[in-house]
Amino acid sequence: MGLRSLAIALCLLTAGAAWAEGDEKPDVRANWLQRPSERDIMAVWPREAWAKGVGGRVTLKCRVSLRGTLTDCTVAAEEPEGAGFGEAALALVPQFLLKPGLRDGKPVESDIGIPIRFATPDLPTGTYIPGAGTVGGKTSLSNIVWLEAPAYEEVVAAYPRKAREKRQNGRVALNCQFKGGGRLGYCQTIQEEPSGYGLAAAAKTLTPRFLGPDQLPNGDSTKGMAAQIAFVFDSDMLDADKRVVGKPSWARLPTGTEVVAGYPAAAAKAGVRGARVVVGCTVAAQGRLATCAVESEEPTGYGFGSSALTLAGSFQVKPWSDEGLPMIGAKLRVPIRFQLPDAPPAP
Repeated sequence: MGLRSLAIALCLLTAGAAWAEGDEKPDVRANWLQRPSERDIMAVWPREAWAKGVGGRVTLKCRVSLRGTLTDCTVAAEEPEGAGFGEAALALVPQFLLKPGLRDGKPVESDIGIPIRFATPDLPTGTYIPGAGTVGGKTSLSNIVWLEAPAYEEVVAAYPRKAREKRQNGRVALNCQFKGGGRLGYCQTIQEEPSGYGLAAAAKTLTPRFLGPDQLPNGDSTKGMAAQIAFVFDSDMLDADKRVVGKPSWARLPTGTEVVAGYPAAAAKAGVRGARVVVGCTVAAQGRLATCAVESEEPTGYGFGSSALTLAGSFQVKPWSDEGLPMIGAKLRVPIRFQLPDAPPAP
């Protein structure tokens, strides 16, 4: 099998949607609008696996958003395990775009399974193909937790004039390289939909606002490594009274110990075993919650609202959503449940 036939084999992806039991199935399943090209798939092939002539299979489990982008992607199955194919598949997520399923004529979110086959190379072991195992010769990272990202107002300000005038929505995927210190540079356009409105150029003006890790958990420097980033431009963002933000993905949540430690003493003394509070907050720098206020509290009169406001300091959201929308400046409603353990607390 030659190089061209190998690339075609890599591009044969299928998907099927699933819904929770008891939910009415959408009228139309999610359908593909865009997916990575054969070159894109080859670009993330794990380097060591390629050198050994090893192929693999991966199944991703994702959520299809109302805009058709993928969020909350995890590796449901990987074969062979530990060869890097799971991380390679996750690196492709910013390039997927689907037409979401419909219910009563309106888009709905749905879960989807995506099997991806990395066909075994029919080439001599150790054969080198430029770009295989890397993007542009660089290791591609996935599931990056950004320390900083563009704020909502910055994305609105970057919205291209032509797209503003036409109220044009769009989506961009960029491939960038870490320069050092967690900053990005050398960004190239992978996808721009639609073209001709300056959306890719606008996305590139936002990349200096990203700050990622300067090293991996194993101590390796990220300098020279690649990152694929999705951007969504929604014309509703141009309306001052609307806030178009992504689905929050939490970088940190309070621990059970923190929740129990914040349990109001008056409630425990009165035998109240649990409560639910909803606080409204703004996402500040680094994804921290700020300017929080209690929107609802049940039961009242025991101090759960005050405890929830204190506990909100332990939340941290990822500053850039998986689907490519800003979170800094977003308004979030955060439900917090207090529940005492069944066993009595230690003296």
